[in-house]
Amino acid sequence: MVFAIGLVAAGVGVAQTHVVAKHSEAPVAKDVAPTGATVVIDTTMGRMVCRLYEKEAPTTVANFIGLVEGSKDWKDPATDKMVHGKPFYDGTGLAGVTDGLMGGDRLGGLMGTAGAPFVAEKSGLGFDRAGRLVMAKFVPEPGSPKGPVMSSSSVFYVTDHADKEYERRGGTVFGQCDDAAVAVAGAISHALLSVDNHPAEPIAINHIAVVREGEELPAVAAAVPLAQVTPQPAPMPTSVVPAPEPTGPTAVIDTSMGVITCRLFKETPIAVANFVGLADGTKVWTNPATHKAMRGKRFYDGLTFGRVIPDFMIQNADMPGDPGGDGDIGFHFGVETVPGLTFDRPGRLAYANGGPDTNQSEFFISEHPMHRLDGGYTIFGQCDDASVKVVEAIARVPRDEKNKPLTAVVIRKVSAH
Repeated sequence: MVFAIGLVAAGVGVAQTHVVAKHSEAPVAKDVAPTGATVVIDTTMGRMVCRLYEKEAPTTVANFIGLVEGSKDWKDPATDKMVHGKPFYDGTGLAGVTDGLMGGDRLGGLMGTAGAPFVAEKSGLGFDRAGRLVMAKFVPEPGSPKGPVMSSSSVFYVTDHADKEYERRGGTVFGQCDDAAVAVAGAISHALLSVDNHPAEPIAINHIAVVREGEELPAVAAAVPLAQVTPQPAPMPTSVVPAPEPTGPTAVIDTSMGVITCRLFKETPIAVANFVGLADGTKVWTNPATHKAMRGKRFYDGLTFGRVIPDFMIQNADMPGDPGGDGDIGFHFGVETVPGLTFDRPGRLAYANGGPDTNQSEFFISEHPMHRLDGGYTIFGQCDDASVKVVEAIARVPRDEKNKPLTAVVIRKVSAH
């Protein structure tokens, strides 16, 4: 069984590193307050208390409460039989996702949901604050017929940061958790993401209680024996092919918060040549604002890190004034995959993309092992331990709801030799 609960398939977008500047805006009033019941989520790392938006998302709330209390039948993925009168979430493992945690999968790989998805509600609530309780969007198999947007039957998130990127990924906000819950969600997310969602012992939901108007909060639920948690953690993936060590040029990224030094891989010649050419100005690129060919112009010097996410990565921004917001500088190239070269360690330098054959200029540097990204991105460098510390510091600067630093972190100069 795999404890890393299908993060990419869940539609949370953690593997999507290329960001378009334009985001959909949910028509949410800043002062909308939940008026439904309260749910108390006791985990092995603390309690989260969340009030439900029963008026704005009645179907989603009713589905969640039914699974919590056991009044809604659900399918046991281990036996493929329907379960009656038993709470769904108790004893289930949690996973870390970008800016929060995820629960609601009893098997792993999104194979252990409660049953068939249902039509997603438009609650009108956005991701403008931390502590959102969200029912995940159901992601159909590739090639499936198009239909209405569907909601997962059981997979939910608790966000620990305001994050507009969730609006693009999809999901129905159906609750708001308090500040203490946000801290717990952040601690759980960090504990899990720092080991790529492969902990030595599971971090799990002990019990979820529904508290209605006038009722007192219950005592903290007893811990579920670790041996009974489902799914159980799996060991960190290992490759049968030894990972190559970088033997190419050394890239030095001088930033306003410190120097990042990375050795490049000869095994990814297209990516390395593109990076070095853009860095030293020998590669011709198109200015997205003027559409003029730029010759002898160093591309990266003076750009900023436009997307920073703790426990994930830092990513450079596009050129200022890009009217399309898509970073298009006149060319694209595909992903180079190398046997054994995976996101198995911190400090991987890789190209961001928006899908196959869309690599251009945006790069990111990982903070932890992230096997969930394997195969989708070109790893073309490895940064040293001191540089990973700089990455960690940049990832934790104050940021807005689009994950952009409030104070610019500038790339002063990039050189490769």
